[in-house]
This record gives sequence, structure tokens and C-alpha cells, in this order.
Amino acid sequence: MDPAPSPTPSPLTNECRKDHTDTVKFFVILAVVAMFLLHVLGSLRRRSSHTLLHSIVMGVYTLSYPLVGFTVGLMKSSEFYYEDFAVWAVFLLLLLGSTDSLTVCRLSDVDDWKSIHVKYILQGFWLVIIILMICKHHDQDVTYGQKLPYRYPLYAIVLVVLLKGYLRIASMRMVSKSYLCKKVKVIAEYMRHNDNLPVPFNPVTMEGYRYMVAGEKYCVNRQPVGKLWYKGDGLKVVTVEQIWQCTGRLLVLERGKLLKDLCLSMALCKMLNRRFVGFKLSEAGNEKTHDFVFKGLLAGDKPHQRAFKVIEEELVFVHDFYYTRYYYLYQKGRYIALCLPIVMLALCSWLTYLLVKQYKRSSLQDATIFVTVVVAFLEAYQLYLYISSGWFKVALIQSYIDTPFLRRSRCLEMIIGLLLRLKAFAPWKRSLGQYCILQELGRKSRVRNCLHYATLYLVDKAMKGSKNSVKLSEDVKKAIIDSLLASNGYLTNRVTSLQRNGVHDDLKWACDATATDGAVARTIVVWHIATTLCEQKLDKQDKEEDAVKTASTLSKYCMHLLAFAPTLLPDHSSISESILDQSIDEASKLLKEGKNKKIEGRCEILMEINTDGCVDDETRLVAQGVHLARQLIDNIQDFTTRWKVLSDFWAEMMLYVSPSDDAREHLEVLAKGGEFITHLWALLTHAGVLKRGPTEPKDVV
Repeated sequence: MDPAPSPTPSPLTNECRKDHTDTVKFFVILAVVAMFLLHVLGSLRRRSSHTLLHSIVMGVYTLSYPLVGFTVGLMKSSEFYYEDFAVWAVFLLLLLGSTDSLTVCRLSDVDDWKSIHVKYILQGFWLVIIILMICKHHDQDVTYGQKLPYRYPLYAIVLVVLLKGYLRIASMRMVSKSYLCKKVKVIAEYMRHNDNLPVPFNPVTMEGYRYMVAGEKYCVNRQPVGKLWYKGDGLKVVTVEQIWQCTGRLLVLERGKLLKDLCLSMALCKMLNRRFVGFKLSEAGNEKTHDFVFKGLLAGDKPHQRAFKVIEEELVFVHDFYYTRYYYLYQKGRYIALCLPIVMLALCSWLTYLLVKQYKRSSLQDATIFVTVVVAFLEAYQLYLYISSGWFKVALIQSYIDTPFLRRSRCLEMIIGLLLRLKAFAPWKRSLGQYCILQELGRKSRVRNCLHYATLYLVDKAMKGSKNSVKLSEDVKKAIIDSLLASNGYLTNRVTSLQRNGVHDDLKWACDATATDGAVARTIVVWHIATTLCEQKLDKQDKEEDAVKTASTLSKYCMHLLAFAPTLLPDHSSISESILDQSIDEASKLLKEGKNKKIEGRCEILMEINTDGCVDDETRLVAQGVHLARQLIDNIQDFTTRWKVLSDFWAEMMLYVSPSDDAREHLEVLAKGGEFITHLWALLTHAGVLKRGPTEPKDVV
């Protein structure tokens, strides 16, 4: 008996099939775009504080699970199992596993790693089931005549993707509080032990500075007695002292200084982690710690360049430690970081070759080839990012020191040298936020305010004007380091610079030394108004002077912190916000009669107001700023001296506000482009300066 003929699909059935397939294809391509954005923008976010960039990264990161879940649901509900669905499902799984180096967008997600793990397992389970169902359906369908031609590279990619997902979860687990405390405790005990050893030290040659670069896992459950911490007795602990004593050509040449400093940044990162976890710094207050910064890191003709370079790289390590998987790869699988992208590149190339070989001129295959090529490109991009990162370079240097064979072979040494020369992204944005009350007064972002209501208050209103920034100049860094060296770590209430310039008695009232709540915020507002008014009195040529630009830049940066990052300042954030709002209201009332919206006209109006009795009135901070500006202009006739007073004051102010016990706030900021105050906070930490000094200055000799 002849078999019954198969029914011919109706036009309606074919149209429904096409619509359903196009919908799935659309969401798959959307997932690939999301993957691309996470790769590119995710690797740039520590270098930019742009709100749009961070909003996109956060949005894509948050919506990746719903996007994959919805697309999986479409595939599961489909009555037509296309072979291309298998490839698409694999790369959806790759989006869940975070093919880029980013593990979390927010620090709070780290402690929620178990929930993320469960979601990944559930979504990954359904995707793997779909892949197997499609492959099985293809093999059993006689119309195909053969098994799925690219099943083997597809299965291999699934295994690699699952391993990537595991690496992401493991990376998050390693920086969760419960796990991290155990790791950092080793560093804390190690440093406490070394602080008690009576060894000679030299901050220039790093003799006696046994800061740990690598090998803390070999210290666990061992009693630190005598030399048992060190590699010479069988422990694979690499210290800064050992790296400085290495005589290998790569570390002896001029570029070797940069490589040594990179390893120093790694060691300092591990030491700084104690503050994020809550451990005490046993070395704080020691002469050895003080000399490390003041006689070592800040030694030489241009101390500001080396010091900030070391701190920049250190904070990159800190950022990567908490927000990427680099730390896990460095600790437990440094070669996996190289192998996985290379394997993925090979498998994607194999898969692309088979797809092209079986090409049938269909939109489905076009989309599949596009997805495969994009993923291959992103894997190559991630491979370069890791090889050019400090993590890989420190691992190479560590292997170079540990293995005499590498130091004897000129060929291998040359290859290592070339790898160490690969350029990574700049450590951070290297710019300072700028905010000027008199310039931003009355400005509102209509778009942002519309979004505020459209998103049901999810987006904050732009009440304080817009964010601006300028490049961090060498003059600003030099002024701050000069102020730090002059203070020798003794941070006073911004009055030392006034005493040094001989104007302490006349201007000390403006430092608000007697106020308890909001003293820093009040002082910033008063001196910012005065600096702005003094600047507007200058000719265009005078504004280009180094001292003028330094004072103006730091003045506006402190106001930027007060307006947009008050949690990084010593005062309580609610008090700081209240003082700023009060000052904005005061300035609005004083300028209400003046219709001139330009800053020049506003400054002229303010300079004509009556400031009698404002000094003792805490509600008239803008008037106090006007009074201070008059004093600076009238009492300090010499242009150079006046701006030296302002420049020195703001440099001292930056140092004074930098110490903080709330280390987690600095950690949160690192993922949003970073702030310059975090660099100063880290530098002072390594100098053992954890607290502000008394309000009165030392006697000037």
C-alpha cells in the first residue's frame, strides 16, 4: 500500500512560520547587539563618567536575562525546529555567561551571586535542551538526508560557553564578603608580621619592603615565623623587594622601571583591599610606611608623574578585582584566559566555514553567519584586552623571575618584552569634573527632567545644572604633591598654606575651623565664590597663568564633588546637599534683580552687594564668598601672590578632604569613571595618613 502523501502546507501556515522565524531572528540579532555593547562599552566604563554610557551598560546588563528568556520561549513554542536555532541558542547562552570580562555592574550584585548563579543554571538548562532537541529533530527528519553538518563545533562551543559561565560565577564568588575576608586576612597577617621584623629599609631601592605581589595562597594555614614567608625557603611568595633585586635584562633597562612599578601597583592593590573589607592597616603610622611615599614614591625631579602613575594602575587592579573576572584568571587560571578566546576563535572559524560551505541563500543563514563572525571578532577583542592588561603583564613578570630559563633565552626574553609593550586602555578618564554655582545657576536639563517624570522618578531631576569636565593637568598634580611634601603628612584645616603665605591672620575666618557640622562644605562654597569672583576680574591673558588655572580647576572640582559626589567628602552627604541647596537659593535671591545671565554680569552684581555682618551668619555663604574676594583683591595687591595663595589653598583643601573611612564609596565610584579624590585617598593610605590632623597649623620654621 502506497504511503499517504504528505499534506501541502497552506500559504497561511508558511506565512505564520515566516513571521515567527523573523521574530526569533530579530531578538537574536538584538542579543548580539547587546553582547557587542557589553564588550565595547563595558571595557570603557572605568574610563568615562558619561551618564549615557553607564546607562546603556546597566540597561543591557539588566535586560540580558529577560531578553534571553523571552527568546528561549519563542524557540520553545515554535513548531518548526530550524537548524539555525541551534547556533542562535548557543550564542544566547554566551550572552548569559558574559563573554566579555565584565562580571557585575554594581557592587551590590557581588553579594547576590547565588541568585545570579541560579538564574544562569535555569536559563542555560533550557538553552542546552533546545540545542539537543533541534539536533535530534534534524537527525530524525528524513528530509535532511544527513546529520547536522556542524554539530561537532557546536557541541564544542557549548562546552566552552558553559566554562565561561562558570568563570563568571566563580569570579563573583571570589569577591563576595564571606570569601574575600579569608583572602584579605592572609595579607593583613602577612603585613602585621613584616611590620614587626627589625630589617633595614630603603624606599629608593625597595630594600626591606616585602609587599606581596603574588603567592598569598601559599601562606594560608602557615605560621609566619622568621623567613618562612619567603620563596628561598620553599614558599612561592613574590615580593616587591625581590622584583627590585632581579637582574634580568627586562627589569634592568629603562623600561624595567615601569614594569617594576606595575608590580608595585599590584602589591598596593592587595594592601588597599584591607580597607574595603574592614581590616586595620598595621603599618599605618610607621616610619617605614611614611618614607615609602615621601622618600620613595615621591622622590626624584618629577615625583607627581610616577606617584600618580602607580596609583592609577593600582586602582585599575582594584576595579578589575571587583567588577571583572581578571582576578580569578590571574589567581587560578591565567592560561585559561588565553586558551578560551583562542579556542573560541578556532571553533567560530570552523563553524563559519561549515556554514558557508552549506550556504543556501536564506535570510536565516545570513543571520547565523553574521552572529558567528561578530562573536569571533569579540573574542579576539577580549583576547587582546587581557594580553595588554596589567594582570597578564604581572603574571609574565612573575614567570620571568621564577624561571631562570626565560632570563637566559634571548629569543623568549624578546617575545616577553614584545608582549609587555602591548598598550592597554588608559587607566582612567584623567579628567576633573567642574561645577560653578554662578555659571550653572538657573540652568535645567529639560530632557532629563522629562525623563524624570516619564520613568516615574527612576531618573533624577537635573536640579544643579549640567556636568562638565577638564583634563587633569600636570600643574594640578604638581601643586597637590608639592603641598603634600610641604605638609609631610600633617593635614590641617586648610590654614597651613595661608600661614605659609603670610595671610593666615586675615583670612583664617574663611576656613570655618570652629564649625562642627558641614564645615568642609561651607568652606568649599565660600572659597569657590571668592575664587570665581577673583578670576572674573582678570584679563584673558592672566587667566592662562598656571596658578590661576590650578586654583580655578580645583575650586570647581571641589564644587563638583559637593554637587554630584558628596559621599566622598568628610561631611555627611545630607548636610552637604543641604548647604549647597541653601547656597544656590541665596545666590538666586541676590541675582534676582540682575537680568544678565552671563557669569561676568553676575559677578559684577555680587561684587556690589552689602556684606556687612555676613561673616558670623552661616546662612550667608555666598555673601561670605564676596567678602573674601574683596579681601583677596584689596589686601593682596600683587597678582602672583594672590593666586599663589588661592592655588596653595585649594591644593591643601584637596589633601584635607581626601582621608575617609568609607572605603566602599570609593569602590563604587571606580565603576563609574572614577574620581581624582580616590587617587589621593589611596596615595595617603599608603603613606599611613588615614586621618586629618588638628585644625591649627604647625609652626612655620
